[in-house]
Amino acid sequence: MGEPLSFGHIRGTGPGIHFAELIHELESKNPVDLHFPFESSDRVGGGIWGDSSEPFKLPAIAKLQWLAHADDLPLHTHEHADRFIIVIGGRGFFHWSDQTLSDFDGSSVYTIAARDRDVIAFRRGLLHTFSTHEHPMTLLSVQLPFITFDHPLQYSMPSTRWIARLHSEFFPRIEYILHPPGGGLEI
Repeated sequence: MGEPLSFGHIRGTGPGIHFAELIHELESKNPVDLHFPFESSDRVGGGIWGDSSEPFKLPAIAKLQWLAHADDLPLHTHEHADRFIIVIGGRGFFHWSDQTLSDFDGSSVYTIAARDRDVIAFRRGLLHTFSTHEHPMTLLSVQLPFITFDHPLQYSMPSTRWIARLHSEFFPRIEYILHPPGGGLEI
């Protein structure tokens, strides 16, 4: 038997996909207020759909929004909850490391582009963060189980601080791959 899935990414585009209609209906019938700052970033906000009265027992869906140039959310981990994330608007970047919280030294961070309708899934314990460059990005994050945003067990940060702003060498290369001059290359 292989190792359990700790990270996955699929692209959600093509004929017959009408996810935007579902999101529109959810937001129109159940508006959610986004609260800034979120996990120490003034450019990231979040709100919850679901019952937050029993943290650690029930799943919940968070709506998370990164404003343009939100590149200061530190690499962190959720040690007590898994994540299933859908990009519902905009674009940005997902950064993660294969190092553990206690061993992280900043030498092993990977970056992929995150775009509208991408799905990113990962298990508890994965060091990660998101960032944006010129465009905002909105995510739906299914949190299994849900832990309130202000609870001390919501997230942990490694002793070595890593933020995308200090590693901007990723952005020009990735933006060029996504939008090459005169072309529409898909990756």
